[in-house]
Amino acid sequence: MTDEVRSQYERWIYPQPIDDLKAWAAGGGISIGDPRDYGDVYWPATGYRDGLDILVAGCGANQAATDALQHPTARVTGIDISAASLAHEERLKAKHGLKNLSLERMRLEEVGSLGREFDFIACSGVLHHLKDPVAGLRALASVLRRDGVIYVMLYGRYGRMAVYMMQDLFRIVGATEQSEEDVALVKATLPLLPPKHPLRIYAERSTDMKHDAGLVDLFLHRQDRPFTVGDVIEMTEDAGLVFQGWLEPMYYYPEAGVPENHPLYQRLERLSEADRWRAMELLGGLLSRHDFCVCRPDRPQESYRVDFDDPELPDRAVPLLRDCTLKPAANGKPAILSSPRLASITLPPALVAIFRTIDGNRTITQCLDTVDWTVSPQDLKHHGLRFFRSLSRTGHLAFRLKDLA
Repeated sequence: MTDEVRSQYERWIYPQPIDDLKAWAAGGGISIGDPRDYGDVYWPATGYRDGLDILVAGCGANQAATDALQHPTARVTGIDISAASLAHEERLKAKHGLKNLSLERMRLEEVGSLGREFDFIACSGVLHHLKDPVAGLRALASVLRRDGVIYVMLYGRYGRMAVYMMQDLFRIVGATEQSEEDVALVKATLPLLPPKHPLRIYAERSTDMKHDAGLVDLFLHRQDRPFTVGDVIEMTEDAGLVFQGWLEPMYYYPEAGVPENHPLYQRLERLSEADRWRAMELLGGLLSRHDFCVCRPDRPQESYRVDFDDPELPDRAVPLLRDCTLKPAANGKPAILSSPRLASITLPPALVAIFRTIDGNRTITQCLDTVDWTVSPQDLKHHGLRFFRSLSRTGHLAFRLKDLA
């Protein structure tokens, strides 16, 4: 990172420092991309395990400490360029007795100097501030174990267009020093925005506008590059890594918003996977961030790839529910698959019957074998596979992959 970026995070500690980790956790605090929450996404063959070596690359004021608290058996290392942010992490480490946490001040590109390898690397909101994001991701790849996973969050171009409009505005009027006066100007300007200004839509989803360091990070940042889906894929390939998947796939597939009988759905299904993702990013229009995971090219694909075109998948894949519950049909209303964070889905009786077979132990094939349908086995398999694929695309299901050998 440039000296200007380093100086920003020394003066404006980001994100908002947490004073008490236990109170934060008790209040429902979460770390997006957490390896326990997404263990079945990162490691479908094994799931999450204790004793991981975890690197938080660009840990800011809190993230390494929150990870150390949530994963007491893991060895957590946090690196950052900001001494002020690391000082706060050190206070959290002392306050909560986090003996499994170590902190180092360094540039992300220098991570190889640690002389260690990691099972899981979290890099949230960092690479898009580097002059060369590919070099940064390549550096992380150099310390990743063969079966390890890197979780990455990058800013999305289209969903943040209003942010970049405002960044340009404040540059034009000379608010380039990140001073208290500049921050006061930002605060005084935002209420002047017209009622239908695009930033007002963005503001409904942003927590950064509630504190000064967040305002600086949003509107006065000096090195901030957003990414499209195509950019994400290209960067992953240029870094010599393999794109493993989106953490919230519902934003990248039509299932959550395009009816199957709509002509657009049929066109989307003819596309390659990557082009389908690109199209859905444009259709949605509001993706302000991309959360995804990547891995090494020498990692065995059968340990992580869930491919519905693979004829062996139904015998290997055990469906696992992810943060969703079934509300049965009642009073003339259909059954609803609901979730606090995912789109609700209406299920007709035939699909309810399939859904009820998911128990975390049966494979797809075993689930379908228990369904009593008056259709041919071929039709049952066809419709059943489409159903499981659909719930995978919406994020309601993950899968445990069994070894058939």
